[in-house]
Amino acid sequence: MGHDLPARLVRRIGRRGASLIFVGLLSLVIGASLVFAGPDARALPAFTILATLVPLPAWAAVWFAVGVLCLVQACMRSDRVAFAAATALLLMYGLIFLSSTFTGQNPRGWVTGAVWLAFGGWIALIATWPEAASLARMPVSDGAAVVVADASGTILSWNPQAKRMFGWSTDEAVGRPLSVLIPDRYRFQHDEGLARIRATGRSDLSGEVIPLMGLRRDGTEFPIALTVNAWHTDDGITYTGVIRALPRRP
Repeated sequence: MGHDLPARLVRRIGRRGASLIFVGLLSLVIGASLVFAGPDARALPAFTILATLVPLPAWAAVWFAVGVLCLVQACMRSDRVAFAAATALLLMYGLIFLSSTFTGQNPRGWVTGAVWLAFGGWIALIATWPEAASLARMPVSDGAAVVVADASGTILSWNPQAKRMFGWSTDEAVGRPLSVLIPDRYRFQHDEGLARIRATGRSDLSGEVIPLMGLRRDGTEFPIALTVNAWHTDDGITYTGVIRALPRRP
């Protein structure tokens, strides 16, 4: 289970969140380098250019603030402020170093400036990626379980009702195949259905209420009603299943 943790974490926070964590940690490192720079480092063109504009401790404070903001919003549904702040800081750094080439402060400043501008452009591009499906935004009533899975049938997220219904905690469920929720005798049909949707890009059962048997973690089976929908994202097809437990027949 230990080797699955990184993959599950990435699925939980998504590509946007993982990118923000990287930028946040890098920002903290850059801030620390400004704080603890020795006399020799401060004499380098890059440091002198920055110091002529704003004292180095102030630059460090800005990097620390952006780093913390990125790390915090990496785990939140709304991350636009972090992306905007990181992009603005990176592009500003790029323009500062690029302009130093023309002012004569650093003849090769255009190289550093190009790197910062490219980095800022990359962050701006990531900011356009669609956010992961949020269960909290889905209107669900009657204690229905909601399960989100990717094209391969791997669980990406589910709500507290799913935890109570099937007996798997969120940490245990994310990263597992949907087949753990289905009795063995139905798994072949389940796999065929996923393959058909991947091939055609659509589901004939989308929006329909499908009576099935569910499988709890303890191995007990129970009747359920499943409503499934599929949509396309940059990562391929994503499925959302709304599941309600049905009363057992006498």
